[in-house]
This record gives sequence, C-alpha cells and structure tokens, in this order.
Amino acid sequence: MNEYLHYYVLFQNHTDAMAMYRSLKGKDIYAQISPTPRELSVCCGVSLLVHGDDVERIKEIAEEERLGYIDISGLNNTFDNTRHKYG
Repeated sequence: MNEYLHYYVLFQNHTDAMAMYRSLKGKDIYAQISPTPRELSVCCGVSLLVHGDDVERIKEIAEEERLGYIDISGLNNTFDNTRHKYG
C-alpha cells in the first residue's frame, strides 16, 4: 500500500485524533501529529501522518479499540517538516 508518498489519518475532531495517537504510540507504531492537508479534507485541522506499511494495522487497531476516524488517505505532496508538524 505504498503508492503514495504520505498517508494521513483524517478525523472529525481533535479528541479522536489524540486518542488514536496515544494508542498507536503505545504500540510503537509511527504517528506524527500534522495539520490536515486541505487537498484531503477541511473538516478537522489535525491529522496523523503515518507510514503506508502500517495502514492496515492501524485500521485493525481502530476497529478493535473503537477509535473514530474518517479515512486514511494518501497524498503525493512534498513533505515540509516545518509545515507538516506541530510543536
């Protein structure tokens, strides 16, 4: 599932994003809090940037733990570490 450069987990709200972030970090799965690219969604300003190889496992974890998310979408954008990272 690595047809895109970057994969973003999209959310309805910040609370859902933080719940998934904590869960993934607790399982040693890479996740970086990132602004949501407007090419993908305008609903919530926060998304998680994840590795393409982890997408299926993230979906399984979300289902098992009933973690809310809208979609996991790929994007072939140029990554800018100053733009795509909070903090």
